[in-house]
Amino acid sequence: MTVRLPLLPPPRQLEFGPAGEIWMLDWDSALVLPANAADRLHFAARQLQAAVQQATGLPLPLRAAADPLDGTNCIALVLGMPPLPPFAGLPELGPEGYVLHIRSDRAILAAVSEVGLSAGVQTFRQVVHVLGRQLPALTIRDWPVLPHRGIMLDVSRGKVPTRETLFRLVDLLSSLKYNHFQLYIEHTFWFAHHPEISAGSDPLTPDDILALDHYCRERHVEFVPNLQSFGHQRRLLSLPQYAHLDEVGWRWSLTPAREETYQLLDELYADFLPNFTSSWFNVDCDETWDLGTGQSKPLARELGKGRLYLRHILRLRDLAARYGRRIMIWADILLHYPELVAELPEDILLLDWHYEAQEQYPTAALLGSLGRAFWVCPGTSSWNTLFPRIANAIGNIRTFVRDGIAAGASGMLLTDWGDYGHYQALSLSLYPYAVGAAVAWSGPDVPQETLDAAFAVHLFRRPPGDASVQAIHALGRAVTAPTLGLPNRSNSALALFDEPLAGRLIDAVDPTALAQLHAAALAALEAWSSLPEPQYRLDYTFAARLVAFAAEKLRASQELRRLLRQLPDPADPTARADGLTRLDSAVARLAAQRGRLASLSAEFEAGWLRHARRSEIHQTLDRFAALDRRYQAALDWLSAQRARYAAGEPIDAECNSYATGGYRALWEEGFANILELARLVGVEELPPDIRHSLEHAGLLGGLSTT
Repeated sequence: MTVRLPLLPPPRQLEFGPAGEIWMLDWDSALVLPANAADRLHFAARQLQAAVQQATGLPLPLRAAADPLDGTNCIALVLGMPPLPPFAGLPELGPEGYVLHIRSDRAILAAVSEVGLSAGVQTFRQVVHVLGRQLPALTIRDWPVLPHRGIMLDVSRGKVPTRETLFRLVDLLSSLKYNHFQLYIEHTFWFAHHPEISAGSDPLTPDDILALDHYCRERHVEFVPNLQSFGHQRRLLSLPQYAHLDEVGWRWSLTPAREETYQLLDELYADFLPNFTSSWFNVDCDETWDLGTGQSKPLARELGKGRLYLRHILRLRDLAARYGRRIMIWADILLHYPELVAELPEDILLLDWHYEAQEQYPTAALLGSLGRAFWVCPGTSSWNTLFPRIANAIGNIRTFVRDGIAAGASGMLLTDWGDYGHYQALSLSLYPYAVGAAVAWSGPDVPQETLDAAFAVHLFRRPPGDASVQAIHALGRAVTAPTLGLPNRSNSALALFDEPLAGRLIDAVDPTALAQLHAAALAALEAWSSLPEPQYRLDYTFAARLVAFAAEKLRASQELRRLLRQLPDPADPTARADGLTRLDSAVARLAAQRGRLASLSAEFEAGWLRHARRSEIHQTLDRFAALDRRYQAALDWLSAQRARYAAGEPIDAECNSYATGGYRALWEEGFANILELARLVGVEELPPDIRHSLEHAGLLGGLSTT
């Protein structure tokens, strides 16, 4: 019998015993715990018990024994090294290492720590899911390549998951052997001393955090507090009572020039941090683009922007220490000033983030050469797009972890952002989560086919090679086709909300790419319609339909604009009649698309509320409503043009008389905000990477650089 055993993450070593040697779980089989550790191992044992019952129907009674190895026909959980050859060298596998040994009369799972035994239980749960009650003789020796493997989920871009959703997510992360979890927070926590910060956002409460912290600890996942403590403060600084702390009037960074900034942060920390048991604290402090341009400009001239930034970090370190926390920070700003990195105290962890697939990541080598404690932070590539940029995520995760390991990184934090409203469903990040888990535990060279097979079996509950997984790759490629794929985004998202008659994508996107995108979405819809898990089936099929609609919408806009330019001469009655028929057909198509918006918006809302609090859903619902208004404006304008054409008069084929009212969508809003900063402080004050981004987008024309 050929045994296929797809596991996620794949174990480091797996050897099968003699062919035909099996152990059959039966009604009188048992699960045995060591009596001296029964309480500490109880939760993991119950997880394994439940998995066996689900897979086989067997109740597998749980009992404790002074020596769990004294007996047969049982699964023995052992804390320590059994005196048997397969377990030799177990301590060298580290605290998370374990050995699973199945022979003809029983199975033994051993580890030197509770966390290692829990990791082994996650593997054993997958084994019985795949093989059921007939277990072949095998030995798995397993341990992680990185000791810290985490996920950071953005809950500050509109979507705050329900407590139940977060619990399900932690269950998933634990099953994939992640051991670190963060929620990125700017304003979506209820601060007792500053409740106005979160007003109207359905924030997480201290009760939520305490419950989630406990839930994580049971599953050996460290729940680490994360609170933005410098830039990204648009919500807070838009409130009148905090406006005096705005660095330059751009509603972005807290000024380091006022002592009140640190008084505020101390009060926020006092409300926030006691709800966590982790000794770590991510203070973020990334993308402080307006640093030293306003209230702190004299200090920046005196100290330099880099040292001004460093001074703020040291103040945060002192504040966090009052609450028994060590801080971690995003490394992007300090990497502009590598000469200052050596001045950071050694207890500060640097988080090196890059979200595009590259051949190599020099910053990892730089931080390693400086002797810094650091983690690599790739991304899920699931934001700024209607479906994740899957190939980019795979390349980003694999290569960044590879370079991080080579440079001495001790961890990976996989980031899952929600730019411009977090309009993508959380479950769409499932595949990147699986990639991150496999690469951070098993190493960057995990074969893709191995990963795909395990993903199909354990997450989609489908057989290896199933079309549902192939569709993930195919749609991921389609959203990044030429003219659709961009750094950190995909025009698939902008195509959904782009202006229907004057959007910039109408002339920018290749119609062939749109046709392929539409075809991939329809194929994915068919493949995902039979997913057995309702949550995934609903989320994925809606995503496919939304992508298909966006592709249809942009194709219709392109064809309408082309038709306006090619209409026959209105002075020729015969040609005009044909032109009117074609024009009416194109306008009717536009009107029909508009008619579908309300149902798409309603389904989007229902999907959001299945997993998240209502919170700031209005950000995306307002986009649907604004797009509906643009459709109405386009139809009104076209009606007037049709009347002119029907009267034998020329029309405005280039839409020069069509007023968009300054309509912008998604990152077009972001570029407009950055241009506002450039006008406010001068282009020369912007960080080099931001200037380059504006130049690449062709947006610096007319702005002063002096």
